[in-house]
Amino acid sequence: MPEGDLPQDTIEEVVVRRGSTREFSRQAITLAQLSTMIDRATRGIETDFQGPTEAPLNDLYLIVHAVDGLPPGAYFYRRWERALELLKAGDFRREAGHLGLGQEIPADCSVNVYFLAELNHALERFGNRGYRAAQLEAAIMGGKLYLGAYAHRLGASGLTFFDDDVTEFFSPHAIGKSVMFLVALGKSVKRGRANA
Repeated sequence: MPEGDLPQDTIEEVVVRRGSTREFSRQAITLAQLSTMIDRATRGIETDFQGPTEAPLNDLYLIVHAVDGLPPGAYFYRRWERALELLKAGDFRREAGHLGLGQEIPADCSVNVYFLAELNHALERFGNRGYRAAQLEAAIMGGKLYLGAYAHRLGASGLTFFDDDVTEFFSPHAIGKSVMFLVALGKSVKRGRANA
């Protein structure tokens, strides 16, 4: 998204506005919104276990339902090329609902972003701290996506999932990876205030 089109709210305004979306409208978000959120969330995290330019522990996998300019399907985010690779095309709302423990939220949102890590690699690199490092990295990137959604006046929700089923859904590409985190993004259903 061009700099001039980026949301201009302060971080404080976004934090005050954020919440956890409990119902999505199934309306499409724009490819520019999704691209900007992913770009900002994956710019690196400086920690005591790795610098912002080092290879991340987590890869992003997406189930796209409704993004203008992007066909529905399952995708892998190629971080270094800043591009989405289509793994399989199709409407996967039913599957996304199942993967999110049978909830409607991952079926109704515009896109689900899963963070998957090769835990064996993380454990070899960091010892018993590897699992916690992978979870921390995913949570921080997921939090950035969350704030990015609310900056764009969209909704977001962090969700639970069936671990092995998610890996299987994205396989063979995701073989050997474990799911760390899931964020659903999209347009929230607007609710009126109840009459007193």
